[in-house]
Amino acid sequence: MTKTTPAIRVFAPEQWGEVDLFNALWPTTYKFKPFEKRELAGVGNHLRKAQTYFRLAETLIPALEIDEKELQEQGGTSAQNAKNLAAVLEGAITEIYSAVDCTAKILHRVYGPTSRNFKDSTRRLFSEVEKIEGSFPDRLKQVISSATWYEDLRHIRDELTHRDTGFCSKDRETGTIMYFHTSFSDEERLKPIDDIVGWIKRHFNMVNNFVGLVFKELNGSIEAGTQVQVCGVVNGRVLMRELDAAQPIDFNNGTCLSSNWFDQPENPSCPFRKECGAYQRPASPDQLPKYFGSA
Repeated sequence: MTKTTPAIRVFAPEQWGEVDLFNALWPTTYKFKPFEKRELAGVGNHLRKAQTYFRLAETLIPALEIDEKELQEQGGTSAQNAKNLAAVLEGAITEIYSAVDCTAKILHRVYGPTSRNFKDSTRRLFSEVEKIEGSFPDRLKQVISSATWYEDLRHIRDELTHRDTGFCSKDRETGTIMYFHTSFSDEERLKPIDDIVGWIKRHFNMVNNFVGLVFKELNGSIEAGTQVQVCGVVNGRVLMRELDAAQPIDFNNGTCLSSNWFDQPENPSCPFRKECGAYQRPASPDQLPKYFGSA
């Protein structure tokens, strides 16, 4: 017999960031094509993948001692562990940039049709944002103009995209991880990033903050309307509610679309009913066919 989990809560808006909120409510205001929906999903997905790469990189750092031991005992080393670490860190860097790229794409989808001098180019958005005219908000111009980290991140990402893997080494005195790449030079010597772990942490935090500010502005453009949201799963059954974008988005928001199922004597009661305001506002029978069809 297949076992089912008694109850899983999915809808947890108290844990959402600005991107999560926009993902829940954008259909009330915008119409995105399938490829545009993928761009929107990419914002959060790339940031999460960057975190995954970074956590993996931290587990690889101790293996640098193997390379060091080979060097001391054999007079040389393949430095494979250093290359492995560099490759994973480079993956984190490119994912961080991709989150910026997807954010720029969504801005163009939203404001491009009603703005002038707004090219569908991430680089030009950051270099020419002050030239954009029309509906593009001044607050967003300020956010983008203040992103002093962008050019450094873009340059490194460009160098990593089509070149070979870099190299990492551990400073014997400080314990920090230095990162070298053949393209990082001033034509006289290589210019390493002295603390690549700290560099990635700083740039992740700056990009994450940037994305939050951008989507906070986008959330301000959301119009009143309703949108279906999965609440959770009880005994293998998906529970749903209808969110109301005109009201504060919390666990009390909206109308319960599953209470009629809970009302049937053979079914369990809703495990979230005591904390859920939507449960107190069950959908009327004439609302349900809109989502589930006629019986």
